[in-house]
Formats: sequence, structure tokens, C-alpha cells
Amino acid sequence: MSSDEQSSSSLTRSTPGPRGGPGPPAMSSDEQSSSSLTRSASVPDRGPVGRLLALAWRHRALCLLAFVGQVATLALGLGALGASGLAIDVIRGALDAHAPAPRWPLGLAPPAGWSVGRIVAAIGVTALALAAARAAIVRGTALVVGRLVHLDLVPDLRAQVYDKLVGLPPRFFDRNPSGSIINRVTGDVQSVRGFIDGVLLQGGVLLLTLAVYVVYMMRVHAGLAAACLAPTPLTLLATLRFSRWARPAYEKNRALADAMVLGFTDGVKGIRVVKTFGAEDRERARFEARNRAVRDQQEEIFRRVSRLGPTVSFVTAVDVAVLLLYGGWLVAGGAVTLGELVVFAGLLQQFATQVSGMATVLNTLEQSVIAARRVFEVLDAPLEIAAPAAPARLPEPARGALRFVDVGFGYEPSVPVLAGIDIGVEPGRLVAITGATGAGKTTLLALVSRFFDVTAGQILVDGVDVRALDPAQLRRRLGVVFQETFLFRGTVADNIAFGRPDAGREAIERAARVAAAHDFVTALPRGYDTVIEEGGVDLSGGQRQRLAIARALLLDPPILLLDDPTSALDAETESEVLAAVDQARRGRTTLLVTHRFRALGAADEVIVLHAGRVVERGAPAALLAAGGRYARAAALEVIEGQPEAAPPPETAPTPKATPR
Repeated sequence: MSSDEQSSSSLTRSTPGPRGGPGPPAMSSDEQSSSSLTRSASVPDRGPVGRLLALAWRHRALCLLAFVGQVATLALGLGALGASGLAIDVIRGALDAHAPAPRWPLGLAPPAGWSVGRIVAAIGVTALALAAARAAIVRGTALVVGRLVHLDLVPDLRAQVYDKLVGLPPRFFDRNPSGSIINRVTGDVQSVRGFIDGVLLQGGVLLLTLAVYVVYMMRVHAGLAAACLAPTPLTLLATLRFSRWARPAYEKNRALADAMVLGFTDGVKGIRVVKTFGAEDRERARFEARNRAVRDQQEEIFRRVSRLGPTVSFVTAVDVAVLLLYGGWLVAGGAVTLGELVVFAGLLQQFATQVSGMATVLNTLEQSVIAARRVFEVLDAPLEIAAPAAPARLPEPARGALRFVDVGFGYEPSVPVLAGIDIGVEPGRLVAITGATGAGKTTLLALVSRFFDVTAGQILVDGVDVRALDPAQLRRRLGVVFQETFLFRGTVADNIAFGRPDAGREAIERAARVAAAHDFVTALPRGYDTVIEEGGVDLSGGQRQRLAIARALLLDPPILLLDDPTSALDAETESEVLAAVDQARRGRTTLLVTHRFRALGAADEVIVLHAGRVVERGAPAALLAAGGRYARAAALEVIEGQPEAAPPPETAPTPKATPR
């Protein structure tokens, strides 16, 4: 993945859900655990089976090799079984002069001078050679299938799904629970591979085997074959009935599994909240209920499968009874030889086994089709935000001019979140955006990054409509710091360089200094090589935010988007982060979403949003004097004991950072 793509994917993966507006409609847990992906997917006309066949076609060379290997295994097995029957007829002919003569295949009779012992030994050596060859081919076929499934198909499909996921917009992740997404990348991809080895290969060989067995048995004696195979339609009827029942059952099973995984991930991610409220027992009970629902539903599936097995076994017993009665009578009358009857019995037993295997194949087919539909729903989900066919280029050098021209947006067409936004931000200026929760502040920043596209008006960066740009190129011009910072498990240096993995240590340290992170990083046990845990749980909130600012600055962006970076910090930590923001913004165009009047007071201009519209704008002092919403909010903060709109602490003049 290129650095541009990594920068883009980092923004996508660490984007919190929309907080600045009323976002996508909420769903119940049942709706979430079901396939909400279907609503956003644009599924082609081909059904899942057709697409699974297309997937197999891409791996046709290995599929064909595995199929040929299994056919060869079948042929060698028949040869060894036929040799056994032939040996029986040779021995019987030596003991009973009136016994029918052996029927040599393909006219390959031994020389007339050979003794019975020599003939039987030759047949034994031939059977042993066939068995050895069969064992070698079975091993080779297993290696081919293993490579096909575990080294090619599953890793490739999993990579396709993940590649699509990191390209999807935040709206997709807002609408689909993480447990369901994880289940599709892991469990469902594994189930899809069952179509190749458990349905396509096994089913193809099964049908061929049944055809060969029928032809072989008909060649031995058509009447006996017809009599023994007469009950077979009962088995087919039972398997077809099971198949019709199984598909909805497996769909329900996957939905229940999604809900269980979602409950598990929620419990793990929220373990501090669970323990704080002493809710361990309640969470155990909730997970146990979901786990039990999966188990009970799976038990019902197993119960149905277990009924199918005895049905097939009963039909097999009927076949054997017919064989003993009718076949014995035919041997007594000389219509078939004893060896042929033994071979026939072996074939009939294998035929019954193959027919019972149809239940397994159908069971695997239903599982793989359900899993494939869920995987393809991810692959078919619309990107929504894509690069135009001929993307425009931003001017060089970058100025950082930003303009909102009559911008409107809504997550749903009938519910506008922003309307009539008309703001111009000159290069190098700090514009703060404030307003009540749900006013649309975070949504406004998300529109600049093209996490969503405007539904009215346009957003211009250096005079170019952002919709005309490749999102990756646009995001290279933006430094984004979210309210809820996400850090990956890895070294401090790797986290800072996430958007620019080729950056040298000097550039990383320069960005950290501008973000006021260098001092605390060097105090860590291994400095920039210290490994931090997932999410940065071993760092304070202020430390995580300063690393996020350094990560954004390493790209040397002309525009900074800061989404309430001090909202959850104490006063001392807030001062540290605001000092970092003050250094970082110099020489850059900065949009700062914040409720903190200490930060608002340092802005060149303050925009007040209410119900998705600009209701006030101007310098902080002018807005205080105007006595509007801004002034009333400032008064409330003073009453609560917070300092009135004051500038951040004094810091030494710092030039614009230019990490290279």
C-alpha cells in the first residue's frame, strides 16, 4: 500500500462516528446483528453460486489437478477391488471344477502354464501396486487441495474483503456492528472455501463415482443392479428435503453468531465500564444467553443432520438385503460368479457411502452459499466516495485556502444536518467552530475530508472542488486530529509515521517537538522505540492527543482539522494540548471544533452553529460584546468556575514545522 493509501486508510479506520449531527438512524441489536449490509450493497444479478463458480474458475488449474487426482484415486480403488474379486474366482475355480471361469478384464488372461498360486500372487502384487499408487495420489491430491484452499483461496479472498473494507466510507461502519464485520472476514471467508473442496470437488467426484459404480454394477448384472438401487430415490428425497430446510436455518445461525461476537467484542472493549458498574454478572448472563442461542440453534441443525444419517443407513440395509437374497440366488444359478458378487457387494457399500455423502455435500453447500452471500455483500458495498475518472490537481505550492459555498448535507435526504453554510477561511488563519451538541460541527470537518460528500453547494480547497479530487490526494493536504484518538499497537515512532512510513527519525522527532510530545516521549523507557499498547491505553489522554497531532504534522499539511481535541481533558492537560495546537497551527489554515472558551479566545474568527446553520460569526471579543449565543455560553462557563475566553499560555515563537 502506498503512503497515500495508508494515509487515506488511517483516516478511515480511526474516524469516530458522526457526533456533530444526528447521523444515520439507530438500529436495534437484532437489526444490527442481521445483514444490514444488504441494504447498502449493490449486488450483481449473478447469484452466490454463480459467483462461487467464478471464484473457482480463477483457480481452475489447481481445481482441475485436484479433480484429476480424485478421479485417479477412484479408478485405482476400483481396480484394487476388481482384483480382489478376480482372485476369489481363481481360487474357487481351483477348488470346484464346476465353478464358472474367471472373467478377465480387457482380455488380460494369464499364460496357460501358470499355476493357481502364481496367478493369485500376480493378482496380489497388482492389487498392492494399485493400492500404493492410490496412496501416493491421495497424498498428492491432499497437498494440492491444501494449497488451493489454505494458501491461495482463503488468503486472497480475505485480502479482497479487507482491501474493500478500508476503502469504504465511515457511514458503512456506522451502520454495521464490528462483530458482524469481523465475522465476515474470518468465519465466513473460511466457510466460502468449503464450496471449493467440500462441494465442487467432492460433489463432482461424488457424481462421477455414482455414475461409474452404476455402470460397473450394470455390467456385472443389470437386474441385480436395478433391484439393489431401487430404494435409492428415498435417500435423494430425504436429502432434498433437508436442503430446503437447511438454508434458512444457516442464515439464522450466522445472524446469531454475529450477535454473539458483537456481545463479546463489546464486553472486551468496554471492560472498564463493566467493572466500574459491577456489571460482570449481568454481562456474563448476556453473553451466555447469546452463546446459548447459537448452541441451541446449532443443536437443531445437528439433530436434523443426525436424522438424515439413519435414513441413509436404513436404505443401505435394504440394498444389502436385496443383494444377499437376489445375488445369492444368481450365484447359485451361475448367472454371476462369487468374485463378481463380492465386488458387487463392495461397490454397493461404497455407493451407499457416496449417496450418504450427498447429505454432507448439500450441508456444506448451504453453509458456503450463506457465507458467500455475506462476503459478497461486503465486496459489493458501494464506495460512495471514489476518485473521479480524471481527477483534478491541486495547485502547487499549496496555500491552504478553504471555502464553503452554500453547503448543505444530510445523512438521510429528508433530514438535513447542515444548510446554507457559507464560510471562507484565508490561508494561515485559525477559525474555531462551536455550538451545541448536534449542531453539525464534526460533520462539517468530515465533509472537508470527503468522508461524506455534500448534498448541496461545494467545498473548495485552493479553489478546487473537493469532489473533483482524488480523496487520497486531498487527504495528503489535510492534517486531521480526532476527538477520540486511536493509536495502533507498535512503537511511538511507527504511530507518528503512520501516514508517512518512509519518514526518517529526524522528521519524526521534529513533528513531535512541534506537537509538544518530544519531552514525554524521550522520558519513556525506550523513547521513540517504546511499544505502546493498542489504543494507547498505557498513555494519558493528553499524551495520546499530542502524538495524534505529531502524526498529522508529519505530513506537513497546509490545512489542519482539529475535532475538539481537548474535550475530555483536565485543565492541566488541556493547557499542554493547547500549547501544542498553538505551535502546530502557525503558518497553517486551521479549523478547530471546540467548546472550550480558552481555545476559542485564541481564534482569528469564531463560527457559531445552531441546528446546522451559522447563527453567529466574528472575532471572539466582538461576539462577547454582541451578547448572543456565544456570550451566553461564555457567561455560563464563568459561572461554573472556568476562565473566560482567554488565550492559551504564552509560548515561544515557533516557525512552521516542515518535516521532510
